[in-house]
Amino acid sequence: MRKDNRKIVLRCQIEIQGLSKDTNRAIIHLTNSCKLNNLEPMRRKTIAGAITSGGFGLHSGEYAEMTLSPYDSGIVFKRNGVEIPAIPENVIDTRLNTTLGTGGVSIATVEHLMSALYGMGITDCMIEISGDEIPSMDGSALPFVQMIQAAEVKELDGETKPIVIDKPMSVEGEHAWIKVDPGMFSLSYEISFDNVAIGRQTYMYEGKGYVQEIAPARTFGLLSDVKDMVSMGFALGGGFHNALIFNDNKPLNPDGRRFKDECIRHKVLDMLGDLWLLGRPVLGGFHAYRANHGLHVAMALKVKEVAHERR
Repeated sequence: MRKDNRKIVLRCQIEIQGLSKDTNRAIIHLTNSCKLNNLEPMRRKTIAGAITSGGFGLHSGEYAEMTLSPYDSGIVFKRNGVEIPAIPENVIDTRLNTTLGTGGVSIATVEHLMSALYGMGITDCMIEISGDEIPSMDGSALPFVQMIQAAEVKELDGETKPIVIDKPMSVEGEHAWIKVDPGMFSLSYEISFDNVAIGRQTYMYEGKGYVQEIAPARTFGLLSDVKDMVSMGFALGGGFHNALIFNDNKPLNPDGRRFKDECIRHKVLDMLGDLWLLGRPVLGGFHAYRANHGLHVAMALKVKEVAHERR
């Protein structure tokens, strides 16, 4: 039976233990495919049919329904009839999430969905949402990956080329930075927290095993920070169901951690999603230290500027 016109409703709570065989299959990301390593064009990809899910926003706490549909003109979010292309220039807020906006309409916390689109090699997709924040699901990118797998991936006629980094570049913040050097795609990330349960963590991602090693990592936070976050209007929908929460010396979630280094894996997840605002793979070695969404997006803008200059 063809699935082009189907609409599937998924529940927002997906258990990590219940991964399908499909979900666990090895996926080599397009940034390390043979075609891209040889700097050849690659086929653009979308999903084969529409798929719908709903859930509550991590920061707003509000319910929203979201539909992903086949498309052939990039990744575009749509709310109240207003289309917002997923490009770095449309980022309007990077405080604790990545928010896209244009024409007075905004959509918050797009990074986990963008990361899933990256991990599944989706270059084109229409995302229509009823509210102002993407559902948090379980706090990771895995439910979005499962949505894409259920809808299936379809190749388009068009092609895209990677952005090739040919000189070192960097962006800096307060005691934080991101650098990129010429070379094959890789992303090394380091975080350092005074909290002993998190501490210093490092991770190197080289474009392989996204579904198994990156997608399940949940957003995280400190219990001691929750009061301040709520006072600023954030984390109103947060809890053990969609975040990994720590006290002074251990995670408080009844199910514990999914990975010993789940926090740094989630930071990699976030940055992959923010870089996918470029809509193209990047051939270069990224190195991030204590970075955040603001620096992720700043690096995406810098990479795009250089790519534009070479045209």
